[in-house]
Amino acid sequence: MAAKAEVVQVSGRGTNVDFIIDDSEPFDQVTQGLRQYLVENRGLWSSGRISVNAGRWLQSQEHLDQIKQVIESESGLTVSRFWSSPDRMDQPVPPIAPSYADPYIDALFARRTAAEPPVQSPPKPRRSKDQKSANSPKGQPTQALFVKSTFRSGESVNHPGDVVVLSDVNPGAEILAGGDIVVFGKLRGLAHAGVGGDTKAAIIALELDAQQLRIGPYTGIKPAAGPKAKAAAKIGGPRIAYVRRRSIYVSPFTGRFARYSRGILYEG
Repeated sequence: MAAKAEVVQVSGRGTNVDFIIDDSEPFDQVTQGLRQYLVENRGLWSSGRISVNAGRWLQSQEHLDQIKQVIESESGLTVSRFWSSPDRMDQPVPPIAPSYADPYIDALFARRTAAEPPVQSPPKPRRSKDQKSANSPKGQPTQALFVKSTFRSGESVNHPGDVVVLSDVNPGAEILAGGDIVVFGKLRGLAHAGVGGDTKAAIIALELDAQQLRIGPYTGIKPAAGPKAKAAAKIGGPRIAYVRRRSIYVSPFTGRFARYSRGILYEG
């Protein structure tokens, strides 16, 4: 079957460009179509950084690795981040077949697997029962995910390890992490740390202004008008959200492993 160039759509302009990758076709056709598109439009994409809406492929590191390899080897573009809309994250992802119809993709896959041992995709955090589920099958910690650009409304990421955002998380955006969530900016969207049930996970932000926080199975709501709201508003500087006595508290941040005994209660 001929490859489809329509597997990639481009949205935005200037420095805000997204590649939207089709996640409904078989993955071998997706990689072939993506390569075909880049070859045919090589003059348009000589350099720059892009974000990629990978859809359900975001659940598999192997799929993301191959998408990134094709984009960066067939153009001067650099993939700065992957993301997906929340409704695509519950769609199952088929395993990568050992061989593809495209010899070029076969060669990429062969070089990668020869250089390093095969890596199995970690389980989805939503299905895990404890902190071990945020680890690889061999028990090694999952690599942290670094996001360098602002999370806009409607954008979502679901990662089995820690998530570090080097910008803001706007209202309407969503971050789900099997480990900690650290935001070097304003956190105003939904943050859910310890998705697999890890109550020792934490949420840290330079400015924490989210209306709702989730850690493990617990949910915390920002205090409404009243003494608690005034006390919460007075907390300046970096803040940390953590679980204590089955509730979520927010305190000034003094260290990830510090023992926090006081804080503002975010009632669930």
